[in-house]
Amino acid sequence: MKNEMTCEEVQKNIPKFIDTRMDSRDSLAFIRHIEHCKTCMEELSVEYLVVVGVKRLDSASAFNLNQELEELMYKNERKAKNRQQISLIIFFIAILLAVVGGYFLSKMILGY
Repeated sequence: MKNEMTCEEVQKNIPKFIDTRMDSRDSLAFIRHIEHCKTCMEELSVEYLVVVGVKRLDSASAFNLNQELEELMYKNERKAKNRQQISLIIFFIAILLAVVGGYFLSKMILGY
């Protein structure tokens, strides 16, 4: 997807976000939108409460779904940012290797 999401895109992707099936770029766009859109945040909260709450009804343990949703958002954001940083590092390493390889190749070809 792109760097920004519309309300329609966010609401369509809520199940993927809850199940942590979004890639890092989409997760960051999703979270950025949710942080600034009250309507979409409310929709995410409702769907999260329904999906996770229904799964937990059988357990006798206490739970705080609002806090868990906040933790899910934080973890997804950290994971997405870490993946972006790793991709950037790999990109720069590839460029460095290409430059160094080109240097040595030109030395071999030109005989310097």
